[in-house]
Amino acid sequence: MMFDIVSVISKHTAFLEDKLKQLNLNQRKSIGKAFIPFYFLLPETVECIEHHLKIKISKSKLIEDLENNTLQYFKDALKNYDAETDEYAENFEELDPMEVNIISGLENSVRAYDKSEYAVYNFLLVIDILDYYENFSDNPEYWNNLLKEEIDFQQKIVEQISNGSVIDESIYFERYKEVQFDEI
Repeated sequence: MMFDIVSVISKHTAFLEDKLKQLNLNQRKSIGKAFIPFYFLLPETVECIEHHLKIKISKSKLIEDLENNTLQYFKDALKNYDAETDEYAENFEELDPMEVNIISGLENSVRAYDKSEYAVYNFLLVIDILDYYENFSDNPEYWNNLLKEEIDFQQKIVEQISNGSVIDESIYFERYKEVQFDEI
């Protein structure tokens, strides 16, 4: 029997919001740094950011800049992208779902430095990405199993974070480095 994410997502979201609302700066920074490498596992992350945000990017530079709070260039690129995007323009280029996930994920990682709710968004976006693959891949059972495991995993690590722990910054890269996030 397949795991039904719809039946648990509201409760899980409330759990995340409750447990992650009182994060300190080091916890928020570590969460951002933990998710950045995950988003670079997705197909064509660098190309997506360079094309749409018009900046050169690398995983290591973004992590270093998050550590040093020198991210204004990235925030400015996001702001410019939003300001210049006119969905009614003739040359409007609609993002595919994975491009939306990549841009949103890196924005969540960067903005987690400032506000705890972006930490919540990172956890939820991993679920959205796995759900997307479940819905559109040739192997939905595989992705459904990862989705169920992810909910359980998040419950465990978020409980630790809420008790004062700082997330292992390699945790999401290590967890998903062998997963093939192919283009769909």
